[in-house]
Amino acid sequence: MDNEQSSASTGRAEPNEVPMFPLGTVLIPGAVLPLHIFEDRYREMIEFCIEHASNFGVVLIERGHEVGGGDSRSMVGTMASIIDHQRFADGRRALHVLGRNRVEIAEWLTDAPYPRALVRDLVDESGGATLERAEGVLKRMAEFTERANEMGYRINPLDSEAVAAGLDVAELSYRIAEMVPVGPFDKQRLLVVSTINARLDLLEEQIGSLLDILNADGNKP
Repeated sequence: MDNEQSSASTGRAEPNEVPMFPLGTVLIPGAVLPLHIFEDRYREMIEFCIEHASNFGVVLIERGHEVGGGDSRSMVGTMASIIDHQRFADGRRALHVLGRNRVEIAEWLTDAPYPRALVRDLVDESGGATLERAEGVLKRMAEFTERANEMGYRINPLDSEAVAAGLDVAELSYRIAEMVPVGPFDKQRLLVVSTINARLDLLEEQIGSLLDILNADGNKP
């Protein structure tokens, strides 16, 4: 069975080849990420993306170090579009990218001239999530920021109404995921969950754990 027949039989779209940027951080859809491009192969990749108005994928390095290869990469990432860029005299680039949609990696290709992969878009299934529920999780996040500021932590206060304005439930779940102060592996868990409702469950769990830590610190003599 050829690829087209196989895709039709499974109801899955054919994967597209895209440039990939493995990083030690997670790009959440809707978030803006600053990047400093200095390695030759990524300079070439960014030149290609700018010239062809092409997006590229960002994936988390789960183990190892990207420079020189030998790293282990996540199989779920986020497509990124370049929203501004600056080129320095020595060839380095500074840019900001915007997280677009989630993708799953169907196959990693060779890293020549830079990392590439075949990817498919991932659809955000609701799983029964409602905007009201997402707004409730956002309020818990606001409670955390308020409590953290009371204890002297430098965390920007959160205006729940301003944050949620104009967002649908999927967008709001990602906005909260962007704001919650957890490490990259916890961020990756938020990215890979299969439904929006599961993401909200995980956010509630993470925010609850952060509040428990603050409350424990606040109760110390």
